[in-house]
Amino acid sequence: MPSMPMRAVLSVAALLCIAALPVAQSQSTPSQKQPAASDAPTLHVTSRLVFLDVTVLNAKGHPVVSGLTKDDFTITQDKKPQRIFSFEAPEAHVVTADAADDNPAGSAPVTIFVIDQLNSTFEQMAYIRYCVHKYLAKEPKQLKAPAEVMVMGNESLEMVQGYTRDKKELLSAVDHIPTVIPYKMNGSFFSERFVQSIYALQEIALENHGVPGRKNIVWIGHGGPSLYTASLDSKIVDEVNAHVHRTVNMLVDSRMSLFLIYPGLEVRSRLGTPISAMSAELEIGDDDPFSGDINFGVFVNETGGKLFYNRNDLDQLIRTSVELGSRYYTLTYQPPEGVADGKFRRVRVTMRNPALHALTKAGYFAPDKTAPADPRANILYNIAEAAQADVPFQGVGLTVEKVIRHRDTNSADITVNLNTKNLGWQAAADGKNTADIGFVAASLSARRDVLASKTEDLRLINNSSNPVRTEKPHAHLTMTLRVPRRTKSVRLVIGSLADGRMGAVELDRKAIDAAPDMPTPQPKLIPQPAKQLPSP
Repeated sequence: MPSMPMRAVLSVAALLCIAALPVAQSQSTPSQKQPAASDAPTLHVTSRLVFLDVTVLNAKGHPVVSGLTKDDFTITQDKKPQRIFSFEAPEAHVVTADAADDNPAGSAPVTIFVIDQLNSTFEQMAYIRYCVHKYLAKEPKQLKAPAEVMVMGNESLEMVQGYTRDKKELLSAVDHIPTVIPYKMNGSFFSERFVQSIYALQEIALENHGVPGRKNIVWIGHGGPSLYTASLDSKIVDEVNAHVHRTVNMLVDSRMSLFLIYPGLEVRSRLGTPISAMSAELEIGDDDPFSGDINFGVFVNETGGKLFYNRNDLDQLIRTSVELGSRYYTLTYQPPEGVADGKFRRVRVTMRNPALHALTKAGYFAPDKTAPADPRANILYNIAEAAQADVPFQGVGLTVEKVIRHRDTNSADITVNLNTKNLGWQAAADGKNTADIGFVAASLSARRDVLASKTEDLRLINNSSNPVRTEKPHAHLTMTLRVPRRTKSVRLVIGSLADGRMGAVELDRKAIDAAPDMPTPQPKLIPQPAKQLPSP
């Protein structure tokens, strides 16, 4: 049975002009040649087909899955008719008889359940977990198509269960999600939540880039906060828009639709319906849909998904989202060559029968030849690839220092010793030095499929103006990672975001099982303060 495609597990670079990276303790071994940077996925629509996954709804909002042909659909781009190149009916999107339980390489759409811990209150998070469990408990022993579970936490997006059709594995992952205090649910963390939520979408798109077919993100929670750009500096607005446009194209390129489910009945405020809920229902015009306001409702609208608000039957809404994302027609067309001006290309699908409504993506952004290159994104993509590779990387000195397992949550705390001498330190305005790193851990199967993963972007701080002279040229970093039943090894990779040098270390399952067992620590309300290296 062939292994599933390589799936990246690290997000694109954080938007530093809006929110700073988390801070960790500081300060690598001599330089070693690392692989050349590979380009992160981008949309090149002028050289290939555009895929449109179209859910057709009747007047009652129910999917129409039969009786339609290619002639019932019309595609336009920027109001100009496009020839339909190919057509697939819903019956083509089913799991084949020989499909593996954990391999999403079939014809059926896959589902990514995102549990939004970052943007939910403690009470909402408990309700979300309960409803996701309730939904899964009613599903058959073997799901119709593969699904995975991810948690959007305070500091990172974590895959707690990779693709599987095994209901038992998915339930175990949901039931063992550790309880965490969502300490960023206040105004002072607004920018961090905005950045983390947007880049979670990018990470999911990257992670699924090599998986064929449609993917449905069922995001249970509020999603990121809304950003009103009218009052921001024009330079910042341009940078924010560039990252948002890239996110849209990554989602479109990966054939992803976003379904957003608000957790339970809302107490209506004096402001009325949330802006995201309203944005999800607005008719997208011909211009950039993100101009003015950026929120998850626009992403829902743009990707052909749906937002559910002010309902308390979350388990049924999850089922509805999966159904809407699974009963669809696939149409393709080849777009005309256009100017690389970075502008929005509006795509519309209309039905011959006016009583029917087509739910699909609203368009994409043309390439922008004036946009600056982002080498940092390429470095992060390479770090993600290294997490699944089976070759050594020694450009950064990295060893395992301590392992503690937590049977109660099927997870482990792995502490590594990082040699930080040559991490590409940059002088800061306050006389200190900083180094940005990417830290990724992945639980791998015997075929090196990713069963669980977690990523963090960290900024190390050295109080000395000369990092070479530091008294403590090592940092001790701990990663908590879920270790599913089929895990054969855990691989940890740290890479410098300045020059791409990487170090990797791998633990086999026996070493983890032999580690001392301790209960999972209880959540803390106040985050730990940043640690800094003393000056020499």
